[in-house]
Amino acid sequence: MKPTELSTKDEQILKFLLKAKYATTKQLARLYFTDSLSSSASLRRANLTTKKLNEKGYIGHLDRRIGGVRAGSGSFVWKISTKGMKHLRQKQMNLSITRQNSYEPTWHHLEHTLAISEIFVQLTELKNKHQIQSIDKFQFEPDCWRDWLDNHAGRMILKPDCYIEISLDDYLDSYFIEVDKNTESLARVINKSKQYIRYFNLNIEQKDTGVFPLVLWITPNEKRKIAIEQRIQKELQDYWELFQVITLDDFKNFMIGGISDGQTV
Repeated sequence: MKPTELSTKDEQILKFLLKAKYATTKQLARLYFTDSLSSSASLRRANLTTKKLNEKGYIGHLDRRIGGVRAGSGSFVWKISTKGMKHLRQKQMNLSITRQNSYEPTWHHLEHTLAISEIFVQLTELKNKHQIQSIDKFQFEPDCWRDWLDNHAGRMILKPDCYIEISLDDYLDSYFIEVDKNTESLARVINKSKQYIRYFNLNIEQKDTGVFPLVLWITPNEKRKIAIEQRIQKELQDYWELFQVITLDDFKNFMIGGISDGQTV
């Protein structure tokens, strides 16, 4: 397969996997095959496309599946290969090519990365349904990281899981996203939140954009959401307005303003 034989959709998938690192077949179906007559048809088309790209060496899948073998081919987790990166580099000369890990990621790392991919998928679904006007920026790691020089501590880096800008009702809304999988202690959640407070007080982001993005903690369930809310309220009282805590199930509604202000921390 020559580079010119890859379709626009093939290259879109490669570009997404380059940025997101991992995505399931089902996520790719929801992103790139929504013009199908049904969700099962979109999944079949995604399966055929990933199978083709895999056979030609542009992508590969992990041994681990989401939902196990019984979940079918839609449960494969895909990543771009070095050959896929080289193909994209032919189109974008300044693209850096990194060595691909040959080992399987830990379940914690994979689950966390797929959750960020899911956030992108859900935002794209909102845009396709015209519930938001546009996704103006979506930065995966490490593009979303913020770094600066501290006179005493040297180079400092704030590491959000992703950064989002969307247009809604003629306003530009911006967010630093923190995906919580209930695997870290609440103390570590607070320590990460304090990093955002330190960054906020430097006024760097505000000088560039005029506003400081909302720090959005996304949790797996309501119990964890309440626990983080209460801890932020208790320990970060003067800065609680910088933060919002929601569950992943509430993400779409929150993005379009469907969660009342009464649910803020």
